[in-house]
Amino acid sequence: MLNKKQFLAEEKECAEMLGMSLEEYRNDVKNTKVPVHYSQKKEKTKYDNSILRSLGLSEKDLKTRKVL
Repeated sequence: MLNKKQFLAEEKECAEMLGMSLEEYRNDVKNTKVPVHYSQKKEKTKYDNSILRSLGLSEKDLKTRKVL
């Protein structure tokens, strides 16, 4: 657990690494939002097994799971 003095030193170091002033860093941390992409549709993924050919394998060499 960091004490207040260590926390301030870490905060200042992070701000310097990002090229911001301490005040800008604090505002940025308060206003950070995680991007959420609702518009992306969940589509079925299509896999490309071309890597198998380069390894000298075929799809029959793979263990496949049974779809229920």
